[in-house]
Amino acid sequence: MRIAICDDDRDEICKIQDMIFAVQGNYRVDQFQDGKTLLDAAGGGAVYDLLFCDIYMRDENGIDVARRLLEMSPRTAVVFFTASREHAVDAFSVDALHYLVKPVRPEDITEVFRRLGNHTKPRHTLTIRIERTVYVLYQDEIVRIESNDHNTVIICANATAYSIRKPFREISEMMDDSFLPIKKGVTVNMRYISKMTYRDCTMRDGHTFLLRRDRAKELRETYYTFLTNELEQR
Repeated sequence: MRIAICDDDRDEICKIQDMIFAVQGNYRVDQFQDGKTLLDAAGGGAVYDLLFCDIYMRDENGIDVARRLLEMSPRTAVVFFTASREHAVDAFSVDALHYLVKPVRPEDITEVFRRLGNHTKPRHTLTIRIERTVYVLYQDEIVRIESNDHNTVIICANATAYSIRKPFREISEMMDDSFLPIKKGVTVNMRYISKMTYRDCTMRDGHTFLLRRDRAKELRETYYTFLTNELEQR
Protein backbone atom coordinates (compact mmCIF):
# COMPACT_ATOMS: atom_id res chain seq x y z
CA MET A 1 0.00 0.00 0.00
CA ARG A 2 1.22 3.48 -0.88
CA ILE A 3 0.23 6.34 1.42
CA ALA A 4 0.66 10.10 1.10
CA ILE A 5 0.64 12.58 3.98
CA CYS A 6 0.19 16.25 3.10
CA ASP A 7 0.65 18.93 5.77
CA ASP A 8 2.71 22.11 5.96
CA ASP A 9 3.75 21.10 9.51
CA ARG A 10 6.58 18.58 9.22
CA ASP A 11 6.29 17.57 12.89
CA GLU A 12 2.65 16.63 12.33
CA ILE A 13 3.60 14.57 9.29
CA CYS A 14 6.17 12.64 11.31
CA LYS A 15 3.69 11.98 14.13
CA ILE A 16 1.11 10.54 11.75
CA GLN A 17 3.73 8.51 9.92
CA ASP A 18 4.94 7.01 13.22
CA MET A 19 1.38 6.04 14.12
CA ILE A 20 0.88 4.46 10.69
CA PHE A 21 4.05 2.39 11.08
CA ALA A 22 2.88 1.32 14.54
CA VAL A 23 -0.24 -0.14 12.91
CA GLN A 24 1.56 -1.70 9.96
CA GLY A 25 5.24 -1.20 9.28
CA ASN A 26 5.54 -2.25 5.65
CA TYR A 27 3.52 0.54 4.04
CA ARG A 28 5.26 3.05 1.81
CA VAL A 29 4.66 6.60 3.05
CA ASP A 30 5.45 9.71 0.98
CA GLN A 31 5.59 13.10 2.72
CA PHE A 32 4.44 16.39 1.17
CA GLN A 33 4.52 19.81 2.80
CA ASP A 34 2.26 21.45 0.21
CA GLY A 35 -0.49 20.40 -2.16
CA LYS A 36 1.36 21.40 -5.32
CA THR A 37 4.16 18.91 -4.70
CA LEU A 38 1.61 16.16 -4.03
CA LEU A 39 -0.32 16.93 -7.22
CA ASP A 40 2.92 17.09 -9.22
CA ALA A 41 3.82 13.61 -7.95
CA ALA A 42 0.38 12.28 -8.90
CA GLY A 43 0.64 13.95 -12.29
CA GLY A 44 3.97 12.19 -12.77
CA GLY A 45 2.38 8.79 -12.26
CA ALA A 46 2.39 8.24 -8.48
CA VAL A 47 -0.78 6.40 -7.42
CA TYR A 48 -1.80 6.51 -3.77
CA ASP A 49 -4.16 4.12 -2.02
CA LEU A 50 -4.61 6.46 0.92
CA LEU A 51 -4.11 10.20 1.50
CA PHE A 52 -3.93 11.92 4.89
CA CYS A 53 -4.41 15.63 4.25
CA ASP A 54 -4.54 18.65 6.53
CA ILE A 55 -7.33 21.07 5.65
CA TYR A 56 -5.64 24.26 6.82
CA MET A 57 -2.33 24.77 5.00
CA ARG A 58 -0.48 27.92 4.04
CA ASP A 59 -2.22 29.43 0.99
CA GLU A 60 -4.02 26.13 0.32
CA ASN A 61 -7.22 24.36 1.27
CA GLY A 62 -6.72 20.63 1.75
CA ILE A 63 -10.22 19.83 0.46
CA ASP A 64 -9.42 21.53 -2.84
CA VAL A 65 -6.10 19.66 -3.04
CA ALA A 66 -7.86 16.33 -2.41
CA ARG A 67 -10.54 17.11 -4.98
CA ARG A 68 -7.88 17.74 -7.64
CA LEU A 69 -6.03 14.56 -6.68
CA LEU A 70 -9.23 12.54 -7.01
CA GLU A 71 -9.67 13.82 -10.56
CA MET A 72 -6.43 12.00 -11.39
CA SER A 73 -6.81 9.12 -8.94
CA PRO A 74 -10.50 8.50 -8.13
CA ARG A 75 -9.85 5.36 -6.07
CA THR A 76 -7.59 7.08 -3.53
CA ALA A 77 -9.18 7.01 -0.07
CA VAL A 78 -8.95 10.42 1.65
CA VAL A 79 -8.64 11.16 5.36
CA PHE A 80 -8.71 14.80 6.48
CA PHE A 81 -7.31 16.08 9.76
CA THR A 82 -7.64 19.56 11.20
CA ALA A 83 -8.05 21.54 14.41
CA SER A 84 -11.87 21.82 14.25
CA ARG A 85 -14.99 20.24 12.81
CA GLU A 86 -15.82 23.38 10.84
CA HIS A 87 -15.21 21.76 7.44
CA ALA A 88 -16.62 18.31 8.14
CA VAL A 89 -19.53 18.71 5.70
CA ASP A 90 -17.23 19.98 2.94
CA ALA A 91 -14.87 17.08 3.59
CA PHE A 92 -17.54 14.50 2.97
CA SER A 93 -18.53 16.20 -0.28
CA VAL A 94 -15.45 14.48 -1.70
CA ASP A 95 -16.38 11.12 -0.11
CA ALA A 96 -13.78 11.36 2.64
CA LEU A 97 -13.09 8.06 4.38
CA HIS A 98 -12.65 9.79 7.74
CA TYR A 99 -12.31 13.24 9.36
CA LEU A 100 -9.91 13.52 12.29
CA VAL A 101 -9.69 16.37 14.78
CA LYS A 102 -6.22 17.15 16.11
CA PRO A 103 -4.47 15.94 18.09
CA VAL A 104 -4.61 12.73 16.07
CA ARG A 105 -4.43 9.66 18.32
CA PRO A 106 -3.20 6.12 17.59
CA GLU A 107 -6.76 4.80 17.92
CA ASP A 108 -7.82 7.26 15.18
CA ILE A 109 -5.28 5.70 12.81
CA THR A 110 -6.46 2.20 13.76
CA GLU A 111 -10.03 3.26 12.92
CA VAL A 112 -8.88 4.62 9.55
CA PHE A 113 -7.44 1.26 8.56
CA ARG A 114 -10.52 -0.55 9.84
CA ARG A 115 -12.68 1.61 7.59
CA LEU A 116 -10.25 1.22 4.73
CA GLY A 117 -10.54 -2.56 4.97
CA ASN A 118 -14.32 -2.27 4.57
CA HIS A 119 -13.99 0.38 1.88
CA THR A 120 -11.31 -1.16 -0.33
CA LYS A 121 -12.30 -3.26 -3.33
CA PRO A 122 -9.97 -5.41 -5.42
CA ARG A 123 -8.42 -3.27 -8.17
CA HIS A 124 -8.19 -4.74 -11.64
CA THR A 125 -4.93 -4.21 -13.47
CA LEU A 126 -3.73 -4.22 -17.06
CA THR A 127 -0.19 -5.38 -17.80
CA ILE A 128 1.43 -4.06 -20.96
CA ARG A 129 4.92 -4.19 -22.43
CA ILE A 130 6.58 -1.41 -24.40
CA GLU A 131 9.94 -2.45 -25.78
CA ARG A 132 11.76 -3.89 -22.73
CA THR A 133 9.65 -2.20 -20.06
CA VAL A 134 6.63 -3.82 -18.40
CA TYR A 135 3.93 -1.53 -17.00
CA VAL A 136 1.18 -2.60 -14.62
CA LEU A 137 -1.69 -0.11 -14.80
CA TYR A 138 -4.70 0.10 -12.52
CA GLN A 139 -7.77 -0.11 -14.75
CA ASP A 140 -9.61 2.48 -12.64
CA GLU A 141 -6.83 4.95 -13.55
CA ILE A 142 -7.38 4.44 -17.30
CA VAL A 143 -9.68 7.04 -18.89
CA ARG A 144 -10.05 5.54 -22.35
CA ILE A 145 -8.54 3.28 -24.98
CA GLU A 146 -8.27 4.32 -28.63
CA SER A 147 -7.30 2.62 -31.84
CA ASN A 148 -4.58 4.46 -33.77
CA ASP A 149 -3.58 2.79 -37.05
CA HIS A 150 -1.94 -0.49 -36.00
CA ASN A 151 -1.42 0.65 -32.40
CA THR A 152 -3.64 0.89 -29.35
CA VAL A 153 -3.31 4.01 -27.19
CA ILE A 154 -4.13 3.84 -23.48
CA ILE A 155 -4.80 7.25 -21.89
CA CYS A 156 -4.58 7.50 -18.10
CA ALA A 157 -6.06 9.98 -15.65
CA ASN A 158 -2.69 11.62 -15.07
CA ALA A 159 -2.55 12.39 -18.83
CA THR A 160 0.09 9.72 -19.51
CA ALA A 161 -0.51 7.89 -22.80
CA TYR A 162 0.89 4.45 -23.62
CA SER A 163 1.01 3.34 -27.25
CA ILE A 164 1.35 -0.41 -27.76
CA ARG A 165 1.40 -2.66 -30.81
CA LYS A 166 -1.54 -4.84 -29.86
CA PRO A 167 -4.99 -5.02 -31.43
CA PHE A 168 -7.52 -2.60 -29.98
CA ARG A 169 -10.11 -5.36 -29.64
CA GLU A 170 -7.74 -7.57 -27.66
CA ILE A 171 -6.99 -4.82 -25.14
CA SER A 172 -10.66 -3.80 -24.87
CA GLU A 173 -11.68 -7.36 -24.02
CA MET A 174 -9.20 -7.37 -21.11
CA MET A 175 -10.93 -4.46 -19.37
CA ASP A 176 -13.50 -4.75 -16.58
CA ASP A 177 -17.20 -3.91 -16.86
CA SER A 178 -16.70 -0.20 -16.17
CA PHE A 179 -15.48 0.22 -19.75
CA LEU A 180 -17.91 1.04 -22.54
CA PRO A 181 -17.24 0.80 -26.29
CA ILE A 182 -18.66 4.21 -27.11
CA LYS A 183 -17.87 4.18 -30.83
CA LYS A 184 -15.69 2.32 -33.29
CA GLY A 185 -12.11 2.39 -32.05
CA VAL A 186 -12.89 4.09 -28.72
CA THR A 187 -13.64 2.45 -25.36
CA VAL A 188 -14.13 4.75 -22.36
CA ASN A 189 -14.08 4.25 -18.62
CA MET A 190 -17.56 5.23 -17.43
CA ARG A 191 -16.09 6.58 -14.17
CA TYR A 192 -14.65 9.47 -16.19
CA ILE A 193 -17.78 10.43 -18.12
CA SER A 194 -19.01 13.84 -16.98
CA LYS A 195 -22.13 14.01 -19.16
CA MET A 196 -24.01 11.81 -21.62
CA THR A 197 -26.78 13.06 -23.92
CA TYR A 198 -28.91 11.32 -26.51
CA ARG A 199 -26.16 11.82 -29.12
CA ASP A 200 -22.76 12.15 -27.43
CA CYS A 201 -20.79 11.81 -24.21
CA THR A 202 -18.28 14.22 -22.68
CA MET A 203 -15.35 13.06 -20.60
CA ARG A 204 -13.97 14.91 -17.59
CA ASP A 205 -10.91 15.93 -19.60
CA GLY A 206 -13.17 17.73 -22.09
CA HIS A 207 -13.08 15.20 -24.95
CA THR A 208 -16.49 14.59 -26.53
CA PHE A 209 -17.42 11.50 -28.55
CA LEU A 210 -20.49 10.93 -30.69
CA LEU A 211 -22.44 7.81 -29.74
CA ARG A 212 -22.94 5.08 -32.30
CA ARG A 213 -26.36 5.90 -33.72
CA ASP A 214 -27.44 2.26 -33.91
CA ARG A 215 -26.54 1.70 -30.23
CA ALA A 216 -27.13 5.12 -28.64
CA LYS A 217 -30.07 4.01 -26.50
CA GLU A 218 -28.28 0.85 -25.37
CA LEU A 219 -25.13 2.82 -24.48
CA ARG A 220 -27.11 5.34 -22.41
CA GLU A 221 -28.91 2.56 -20.54
CA THR A 222 -25.62 0.79 -19.81
CA TYR A 223 -24.14 4.02 -18.47
CA TYR A 224 -27.15 4.84 -16.27
CA THR A 225 -27.15 1.29 -14.85
CA PHE A 226 -23.46 1.66 -14.06
CA LEU A 227 -24.09 4.97 -12.24
CA THR A 228 -26.93 3.45 -10.23
CA ASN A 229 -24.78 0.50 -9.16
CA GLU A 230 -21.90 2.80 -8.18
CA LEU A 231 -24.16 4.91 -5.98
CA GLU A 232 -25.69 1.85 -4.29
CA GLN A 233 -22.22 0.54 -3.39
CA ARG A 234 -21.16 3.73 -1.59
